[in-house]
Amino acid sequence: MERNLWKRILIGFTAPAIFILLCIYEYQGGSGMECMFYRYTGLYCPGCGSGRAVSALFHGRFAEAVSYNILLPILGIPCLFALAHEYLRIVFPGMKLRPVSISQRTAVILTAVIVVYWILRNVPAFNVLAP
Repeated sequence: MERNLWKRILIGFTAPAIFILLCIYEYQGGSGMECMFYRYTGLYCPGCGSGRAVSALFHGRFAEAVSYNILLPILGIPCLFALAHEYLRIVFPGMKLRPVSISQRTAVILTAVIVVYWILRNVPAFNVLAP
């Protein structure tokens, strides 16, 4: 029981601290990271443009975020809610929240969407998907 308490305390303080530091970083004009996949292959990965998209979302510019990486706002926002739910479930077990889960079918569909997006954003005819 003692170990579980320390785990809850650690997660309870670490996750908000990381979020606050990210907010400060973005507020001060954080520049994001260079994509190593793009650097070495010249091709866009499914995550290319995500740093700029997150920055745009932090500043309330949803349309700009979509132009950098359309999947980030569409899939990232629900994932953020799922992470927040899991945070509350772990840190506050008295809330009796059930774990977040998705079906195998949903996981396969999401994987297929990401792979198709990855391929299409590297096809010249679909350059609108490039960051």
